Amino acid sequence: MTNPTDTPRKRGFALLDPEKMKQVAALGGRTAHAAGRAHQFSREEARAAARRSVEVRTRRAAEQRPGTDNPSA
Repeated sequence: MTNPTDTPRKRGFALLDPEKMKQVAALGGRTAHAAGRAHQFSREEARAAARRSVEVRTRRAAEQRPGTDNPSA
């Protein structure tokens, strides 16, 4: 039995060296696109996602600043 304080051993994908991991991931991406299973963002979807990301980052930054009660007011 292992102790919970032992560092976990790498398994599966984590065992690969970084270059091999990159090759496997790229192959998976190409395969998904070729099979039509990969999502293609439209311009509108990409803009909406970027907008949400900026809003979240702005809110989080405001929450971390001392002395700001309500960033939207």
